[in-house]
This record gives sequence, structure tokens and C-alpha cells, in this order.
Amino acid sequence: MDPTLLDPARWAALAQARKATVLHVERLEGGVSADVLALTLGSAQGAKEKVVLRQKAGTLGREAVAMARARAAGLPVPAVEEVPQELTPNGAPALLMPFIPGHRKIDTAEPGPQLQRMAGFLAELHGLDIDGLDALPWLLDPLPELPEFLAIDERFAALRHWVASAPPAPYGGTPVLLHGDFWPGNLRWEGGKLVGVLDWEDCHRGDPMVDVALTRLELRYLLGPGGAKRFTEAYGDREPLDLHRLALWDCYVASAALTYMGGWGLPEAEVTHMRREATAFVHEAAVRLGVRR
Repeated sequence: MDPTLLDPARWAALAQARKATVLHVERLEGGVSADVLALTLGSAQGAKEKVVLRQKAGTLGREAVAMARARAAGLPVPAVEEVPQELTPNGAPALLMPFIPGHRKIDTAEPGPQLQRMAGFLAELHGLDIDGLDALPWLLDPLPELPEFLAIDERFAALRHWVASAPPAPYGGTPVLLHGDFWPGNLRWEGGKLVGVLDWEDCHRGDPMVDVALTRLELRYLLGPGGAKRFTEAYGDREPLDLHRLALWDCYVASAALTYMGGWGLPEAEVTHMRREATAFVHEAAVRLGVRR
């Protein structure tokens, strides 16, 4: 991150446009692929407001329209406005939204209520109308990219061969709005209630099993197979599960994670744990597809 972004004086143009003063700037946790800042604004009347500013090249437009669609449906998504490049110190456009208080922890001792709320959010999101969301790319068939991802581990050779010879598997149902990165780190909780779903840079239109698979994998890291299973069942109580396609997307999200996680800046012990769980996730999905090592 450009250190000048942390200087409140550099945000004078934005402050003037909002009839406020930037009192403090801090970098927020996360933001592996984006710069995310919290700005404390002060009004002439002495009121303070904390907002979040997010810069991410190439995705801001589609993030804004996806978030607006979800928020309009009553889902817990912050209101967002696009900030033109002339108002930022580095000349890059941004998204501005309210700071969402709360925490992102899952109660590992009794995760059931939170898993139910997570499943409920995804089911509602997947039920929204996607007309007019043409800015969002499609994610419909895991097979074209899957052989390359599976090359990360020679133990996936049989599955890779099976995928390479399989016919195309485009999604045949009604495409839905996908969050694309629905995991605990992008959620905010308060009093047991899901109050914010953030970081929509991977939003797409496509097969709902993409979101289910990714969330299953993330919960596997945190809660083990049992937690992933409970979430899947909770989603299945609300929306149909296509178990064959879910197995394909399980392979996709886990092998993609194995391909890229070394560059996420995580502690070595955490990466080791995630590699072990993601590898097991692929092997289990392959068995469900009828492919054995």
C-alpha cells in the first residue's frame, strides 16, 4: 500500500466533497488483493463518522452493482457509493461504505446458529433476480480450468485424467447472483446476528453450487468435515443441492486454493493445515464422482 494513503491531509479533496474533515486513517485487516482503509470523518458540527474506503482495480463497478442488488432485497450488505479518482490521493477510484461494527468469529463450540444464518443468507442471495447485472462475469462450468488446478498435486492425476476426458458441464439451471468469497472473514456478526457481508470482488453470475462449495471448504478449515456438512445440510433445507455439480465445484475451489494459497501471506502453520484439508476435500469429492486414485 502507498503509505501516503495513511496521511489524513492527502484526503482533503474527498473531505471537501463530503463537507467534512478527515481526522484519522488506518489500514484494515485483510485486503490481501485490495487496499482497504477506515477513515474517521468529522463534520463542522463536531460529529464523527467512520467509513471504509476500498480500492481494487478492475472490480469496483461490479462490486457496487452486486452489493446494491443484495441490499435492495433487504440483505445485510452495506450501502456503497463510488468515489471518483479525482477525490483520492493516488488517483485510483474507490468504493466508500459505512464501517460495519461487529466481529467475524464463528463460535467453534456451538456453530449451529451461525451456520444456519450463513446458509439462509446464501439461499436468499441465490433467489434474487439477476436481470441488469450484465457487468458481472459468468461462472458456469468448472471443467475448463480444473485440469490446470489439479496439476498442483500428482496425487490428483487420476481425477485430472477423468476431468480432461469428461464432456463439458455447463450449468443448465437458472443462473444466480454469486458472492464468490463467502467465508467467515468476510462476515460481520453482532449479538448472534449476521450484520454485514463484505468484499464482493469475486461476485459472478452462475451456478449456486460455486458459493456452497467455497463456503464448505472454508468451514472445513475452521470446523472440520462436520462443520462443512452441517452448513451444506442447512443450505439444502432451503434450496436444492445438485450433489454431482457440488462435487465438481468442490474439486475446483479446493484445487484452486491449493494453487494460490502460498501467495496469501498466511503463517506457515496455517497454510500447512489448509493444504491438508483442501487435499482431503479434493479426494473426497473425487470419490463422490466415482474416481479413485
